[in-house]
Amino acid sequence: MTDDLLNKGAFALYRAENPHRVEEFSKSENAEQAIAADFELYKSRYVRKFQDVRESLEALGLTVTRAA
Repeated sequence: MTDDLLNKGAFALYRAENPHRVEEFSKSENAEQAIAADFELYKSRYVRKFQDVRESLEALGLTVTRAA
């Protein structure tokens, strides 16, 4: 898995698990920067979680890919 796919997957997982935080940050003038900065604080956790999800899916014969 490329680093780009791993990071994007981890970021998507962060957003899915933290809609309340994303909603709060979305109220600011620099919403995307605020969300990205908060994600950076928890990035290692979400990278590990996304890797675990990916491995679980692969064990079922499924593959995580990025749409072109």
